[in-house]
Amino acid sequence: MRPAWALLTYSAKARARYRGDLAWSSASPFLVALPAILVGFWGERLGLLDEFVAATGTGRYAVYLLLGAVYWNYVEAVWSIAFTLRMGMRSGVLEALLLTGVSRLGLIAAWSGARLVTVTLHSVVAIGLVVAVVGLPGWAAVGQALVVLGLSVIGSYGLAFLLFGLTLRFKDAESLLSLIGNVAPLLGGVFVPVALLPGFLRPLSHLFPFAYGVDAVRALWLGTPTMFPLGLQVGLLGALAVAYVALGWCALVYFERRARHHGLEGF
Repeated sequence: MRPAWALLTYSAKARARYRGDLAWSSASPFLVALPAILVGFWGERLGLLDEFVAATGTGRYAVYLLLGAVYWNYVEAVWSIAFTLRMGMRSGVLEALLLTGVSRLGLIAAWSGARLVTVTLHSVVAIGLVVAVVGLPGWAAVGQALVVLGLSVIGSYGLAFLLFGLTLRFKDAESLLSLIGNVAPLLGGVFVPVALLPGFLRPLSHLFPFAYGVDAVRALWLGTPTMFPLGLQVGLLGALAVAYVALGWCALVYFERRARHHGLEGF
């Protein structure tokens, strides 16, 4: 426990040391929302948001997207630790980390914990902006939104386990990581509602726990309709989160065992 805590502290300090990275992380929710502000501004005036309003029940596209960006920052903070692992492998420090006695779970907890701390600090201004525009939905709804966010983070750990194992096993896993990073927000309904996705993508979104999570957070904050009744949707999110963790951990154990015997290989 102590080595993992020391690594978490080191990772958090390292993330705060470089001002450029810190500024980018703080500004990223606003940069994601900026196109939405422009689209919402002109779309409202040109009458082009009718379909979006019909699908979501709200015309606040910028706030809708900003909530999605904040939500996705938490999810991505966990599973993107595979990039940190890849960086350690490339710089030659992974072996030294493994010799410290920190378990695989300890590495994941330390790296993701540092990211979650920094994401929380960066999200304060973004959430403050949402509150300034639409207000608080009520403390009960805020508590429910935090429960949804917690279940989503748990599900993201399952994805992190899988990607961690793939990175240990395959030398070109970074291409897969980049692909998931680009596709996942689309399938998760971060940019547009799942209902507006092409028909062949919607079944994939329903297998993706984060689509349920971001949809529930927006419903609790903005009163938008959900894909399923809210209680059922949170239940589906929890079930998928547990399934992702179990399957992801099994995949991590399998790929690490294969990596020990065969080393890095290509796809």
